[in-house]
Amino acid sequence: SITMKKARARHILVKKEKRAKEILVQLQNGSDFADLAAQHSACPSGKSGGDLGSFGPGEMVAAFDEVVFKASPK
Repeated sequence: SITMKKARARHILVKKEKRAKEILVQLQNGSDFADLAAQHSACPSGKSGGDLGSFGPGEMVAAFDEVVFKASPK
């Protein structure tokens, strides 16, 4: 049987790098990721805390896909 690699990720999509850096500081200071996603994400997934659900390789944009599948699971 073939086992397909799957991942599950959350993200916060913003239009400006400055805003992303501001959110990163909030996360580093202990703010809740899901709350920040709901408040700031331009993606519809923000309403669910930035949760993108489960997906396999090639289902997301290439740059995101590459980072997700090279990351250590948390």
